[in-house]
Amino acid sequence: MPTTTGPRRFKGFTLAPFQQRAAEALDRDENVLVAAPTGAGKTLVAEYAIAQALERGQRAIYTAPIKALSNQKFRDFRADPAIADAGLMTGDVTLFPEARVVVMTTEILRNTMIEDPGKLHDVGCVVFDEVHFLDDRERGSVWEESLLFLPEDVTVVALSATIDNLGQFAAWLERARNRPIRVVEETRRPVPLKHLLYHPKAGVFPPSRLKGLRKRFQEHVKDREWKRRDDRPLVKGIVQRGELPALYFCFSRRLCESKAHKASRLRKLLTDEERNRVQAVWDAGRAEFRFEDRRGPMADVRKMVMRGVGVHHAGMLPLQKEMVERLFAEGLIKLLYTTETFALGINMPARTVIFDSLTKFDGIDFDYMRTRDYLQMAGRAGRQGMDDEGLVYSVLEFQDVLEAPIHRILSGKVEPVTSRFDLDYSTLVHLHGIAGDQGAAELWDRSFAAFQARQHSRKREEHNRGVVEVLLAKRYRFLREMGYVRGEREILARGRTCLHLHGYEIQLTELLFEGILDEADPPALAGLVAAVLHEGRRGEEFWRNALRPMRGLLRRAAQTIERARDVEVDCGLAASLKPLDEAMTPAVYEYALGRPFDELDRFTNAAPGDVIRTMRMTVQYLRHLRKVAADGGMPLVDALDEAIACLWRGPVDVRAELGLPDEEGDEAAERSSRPAPTPIEDPTPPAPA
Repeated sequence: MPTTTGPRRFKGFTLAPFQQRAAEALDRDENVLVAAPTGAGKTLVAEYAIAQALERGQRAIYTAPIKALSNQKFRDFRADPAIADAGLMTGDVTLFPEARVVVMTTEILRNTMIEDPGKLHDVGCVVFDEVHFLDDRERGSVWEESLLFLPEDVTVVALSATIDNLGQFAAWLERARNRPIRVVEETRRPVPLKHLLYHPKAGVFPPSRLKGLRKRFQEHVKDREWKRRDDRPLVKGIVQRGELPALYFCFSRRLCESKAHKASRLRKLLTDEERNRVQAVWDAGRAEFRFEDRRGPMADVRKMVMRGVGVHHAGMLPLQKEMVERLFAEGLIKLLYTTETFALGINMPARTVIFDSLTKFDGIDFDYMRTRDYLQMAGRAGRQGMDDEGLVYSVLEFQDVLEAPIHRILSGKVEPVTSRFDLDYSTLVHLHGIAGDQGAAELWDRSFAAFQARQHSRKREEHNRGVVEVLLAKRYRFLREMGYVRGEREILARGRTCLHLHGYEIQLTELLFEGILDEADPPALAGLVAAVLHEGRRGEEFWRNALRPMRGLLRRAAQTIERARDVEVDCGLAASLKPLDEAMTPAVYEYALGRPFDELDRFTNAAPGDVIRTMRMTVQYLRHLRKVAADGGMPLVDALDEAIACLWRGPVDVRAELGLPDEEGDEAAERSSRPAPTPIEDPTPPAPA
């Protein structure tokens, strides 16, 4: 173990050796890459760097991959007397963006560096939490771009789960940042894990018995009785042995819900004293948030939590998740059925973790999960200072016993991080204005993708560069033909607009410049922008007749976007621009007309949490459009103001959820003084199937 000369205590905690080494590196003005298991204490290193920046009179930014983690860090920082002044900027919420410490998604950081880098002039430190998300298929490129665009004098603190190619990633990061980086790796878990397997025909057994059991199971390949699934004996045993609280990970929202409801009907996991404590926490939350719990969604949650059972997933109402998180943090939910997002950074460990399955959807197909994903979730088992070991149970299907790569999943080599570098149109426009088309190729040369190709072989590097240069040439041809860029470094009006609309920059820019948005009244504006943003889940249905007032508008908008997709194809590209998705538009449109939120299930069968998330994102993009319209002196500003005001109410307004009084409003919003319109009177539509 290397000797350390860094500080031994911080915020009342005695620092572990790896935390001391990281703090010492920060004292030496080095960037830091910390790789450690879930729950080891990486966040304390981030807070040390933030404290350093504040002492120097600088601001700090904390980036996170998911909104649940962003919201939690925002609340933590506001409750920390050493910080207190904290802001939040995600894809659907902007609060106090000028605060000393701002929690934001990595997309917001990247976009800020492109739109208005001057806003970061006084930032001294940026924390990249869960930086291994750099290899996420859909979002990884944004992490890489952020690390490349960030000014060199800003200190980077990168926090990661254990990865196989840590040295390679650190070497690239040091070169890309042009500044020394200290790699701090901790492999020891604060609480060791005990991995166990379960099948109803074998009971609970250690992985070492798997080989022998496979022979026995092979004899019953045609026996249907052996293929029946039943996890009830497993859960019953966990309860009887006192191995609670437990997190039960399911990779399906519907499965989480059904299992939680069944468990709450069959079990009472709380003592009378604990039930009284649940009631006290619940009453405090009801007084704070003023929610109704005699009937409806909060009543359903209350019934479950009073028995010590809970459910948590992204489709729930924010207040439902908030109350579940509060009760779990107090140790009053003993059995929580949840999706994998609960494992990402949210500091809520348990005694036991249960996997309902070892297969999950990886973005393309269902397959056995990666070792890194398994350990991220399994790492929630075991509470420091309370448990000698964390227990991890995996429920196996019959075929899993015969075929699953159990050793690889449970204790195999953790996968390396692979670059997903892929520049979007707005970034290409930005680079064109700085260095012409060649700027994008030069950025690729600095990317982790190029670094990995270079380390593999000269032939691989040259091949990849050739592929990238051809792709970039096609994308710049598209931007020229669409009228976004011209000449060597000229950015045209469309291009300047798209720089403020990352994610859906071409669609929204075209709708604006083609006059489609000018044709819409405020509720229709909200519904149209929602159609641009929304990506429906399988089985999502809606009441189509509700779209009659804006059918022509949606048709013209769809045609405008389809023309842009055709230009992509003509330029030799795959059509990548997302078409309109109207599945959420009726609900958004009706809400903007003044309809209460609890009546929206007549217009969509989407989960309430998905409806709120789409509406909040819609508000954010309406604000982006408003800024563009205001800067251009467009008359559209008033309609956008009213559209924002129509949506930013009830559960869509995030302030109550984050414990903020009404006067502490969204500082990014330029809200209209007009009241939300009165609900329309119309025949009640049929509920979606």
